[in-house]
Amino acid sequence: MSAILHPPHGPGGLSRRALLGGLGGLGAAALAGCTPVARQVGSGGHGRQGGSLVMAQAEEPNLPTLRQQNNSNTSWSRLVFNSLTQYDHRTYRPRPQLATDWELTDGGRTVVLRLREDVTFHSGRPFGPRDVAENIAYQADEDGAPGQLRSAAAAVADHSVTGRNEITLRLAHGITNFFDLCEIMMIVDHESIAELESGEVINGTGPFAFAGYDPGIAMRFTRNPRYWLAGRPYLDEVELHIDSQPQAIVASLRSGQTDVAYALNGLSRLTVRDDDRLRLIEVDTRDAGYYVGCNVEQEPLGDKRVRQAISWAVDRQKVLDMALQGIGSVTSVPWTPVSPAYSREAAGHYHQDLDRARSLLAEAGVSGARLELAISGNEPGGVRSIAEIVLDGLRAVGLDASITPLQPAEFQQRLGTATLPGLWINGHGFGQLNPATMLNGAYPFNAARNASNFSDPTYLRLAEQVWTTSGQDAARAAYAEVTDFLLDQQFVIDLVSSSVTYATTRALHGCAFTMFNYLVLDEAFLGEG
Repeated sequence: MSAILHPPHGPGGLSRRALLGGLGGLGAAALAGCTPVARQVGSGGHGRQGGSLVMAQAEEPNLPTLRQQNNSNTSWSRLVFNSLTQYDHRTYRPRPQLATDWELTDGGRTVVLRLREDVTFHSGRPFGPRDVAENIAYQADEDGAPGQLRSAAAAVADHSVTGRNEITLRLAHGITNFFDLCEIMMIVDHESIAELESGEVINGTGPFAFAGYDPGIAMRFTRNPRYWLAGRPYLDEVELHIDSQPQAIVASLRSGQTDVAYALNGLSRLTVRDDDRLRLIEVDTRDAGYYVGCNVEQEPLGDKRVRQAISWAVDRQKVLDMALQGIGSVTSVPWTPVSPAYSREAAGHYHQDLDRARSLLAEAGVSGARLELAISGNEPGGVRSIAEIVLDGLRAVGLDASITPLQPAEFQQRLGTATLPGLWINGHGFGQLNPATMLNGAYPFNAARNASNFSDPTYLRLAEQVWTTSGQDAARAAYAEVTDFLLDQQFVIDLVSSSVTYATTRALHGCAFTMFNYLVLDEAFLGEG
């Protein structure tokens, strides 16, 4: 076991020297395993103080993207930070975290937030209203890698401190996804926001304090003895190992060296399912939408008939059954079944119909067109498996298609700059949230700027309407209209609504997940399997 590192300045606020110095190695009721947002079986138990939890993931943590929902950070961000509110997974209503209660008036243009009085950052400084104001400004900032809720943060035009632990926000207009912002926004010590993305200081209020990071090897976190949730956390420390080989992660899990394996691919899931000592967790947010993206600036993809033909060509059921081991459901829309915009009829709009696809291609005059299908990495059992099924469909309707594997860093860079070649396979989230967050935040769908280079005044109008419309009837009408528009345009071709998956040993109890898939270890403990 690795030697324990302790921060040189108390349990938080690490200096850059400590950050890079290496490790010498590496709000919901808690029931058995990970709850309440996971389907699992296993024995429960009472919380036990102490112990070290070892997690593992293939992706390197990405500090510059902490404002975003990024898979490389969702395993550890909620260990260090808290949010203002956190959605209840049964009612989908916000519940208190650092904010104890709130009041919205004037059509949502005025928001009063009352804050907890017993919260300190890991550095020892008390949490207060200024931290909220500065974090909203940080979320609204366009520099660096802005968060997906930047537009929601930018809608906050002004604020004032109206009490020792109270802040009043004034918005330019009412927005429908304000509480999505309150949950994705991890509250950082306002005095160290400038040092956060470089890793010089990582200072939050969460159950664990950041204690070190050795890139390519591990991150380490130690128990916060001043955590505002009395008696929590149970664990003394958490280690997050980085291993680019998923099969090595699963082997470590099976040998008992690792307690949690994060974001498994298809082959790894099969291995876990076959091992009675392990538990496979399917996070119930269904925040893993797999899709085919279309760069509309690459011919012949500028013609929506071609994009529709591709959608009719793909065997979605085969993608679900063979590439994703049946985890999820086939779909034609970005919304998950819990979304207010979801329609079962719309979700079933597209299915494999090769004759219809060929007819559309002939109508567009592009039968036999050449297309590249880009993927991130080339590991069997990952997106490669999805791409091969998509490729079969494209070739079956006469398209001359081929798979182009890209290194993950290049894929992300080209995705972010909207320069991917023709088609690509990727995943998107946010289908379980307010639809405005998808249309104004999720990059594949962002009406103002997206990875497909798709721009349309009707789409901009619909996105704005969904964001600002109040009243259930008007909102439902707006959701239906934008769904019909997406089904018609198909610049994003949704295939399957699936789930992020974790694997744990049966000794782990009491973990949970937020609506944004952030792992919550406030109540987690190690006991008997």
